[in-house]
Amino acid sequence: MTDQQIIALFQQRDEQAVHETFRKYGAACLRNARKYLNTQEDAEECVNDVMMKLWRAIPPAAPENLEAFLATITQRTAIDMQSKASAQKRGGGRSPVPLDGISEAVPASEGVEDIIQQRLLTEAVERFLDTLSDDAQTIFTERWHNETAPRDIARKFGLSGPHVRKSLMRTRRKLEAYLKKEGLL
Repeated sequence: MTDQQIIALFQQRDEQAVHETFRKYGAACLRNARKYLNTQEDAEECVNDVMMKLWRAIPPAAPENLEAFLATITQRTAIDMQSKASAQKRGGGRSPVPLDGISEAVPASEGVEDIIQQRLLTEAVERFLDTLSDDAQTIFTERWHNETAPRDIARKFGLSGPHVRKSLMRTRRKLEAYLKKEGLL
């Protein structure tokens, strides 16, 4: 089933939409959640929460890229769960930095001001992703969010390796320019 068909099911409030989304993207969501959470049980709970949030979000949202939309919800939910689990009153700890894969374009963070900067940066990256073509957005998300190797991205989407590498290089340059324009670099 295509993403557009799944979105149409959500818009019709058909529960089959959740089943189809889980069938198509459940494993990827679980992998993404495991990057931030300590146990398999927590990751599974996170994915269940993600499906509920997706059900509540569509409609009114009508994402152009369901996979990227779902990845964002999964990441935010997992980080929220991890943050709650590692709150100071429960023993402390730190969550992984969600943008560590693009470190050459992203400053390091340490203090409260940096946490605010991190949120601003995350919002800026999300706005930047909205400016990209679906192809560039998918390649970028696969590489930096899902940590998929360029050759695997090429294989997955039937693209050539050089096309994927060029797209990643151009997108990184555009991101750096965008973040400089936004005053975040």
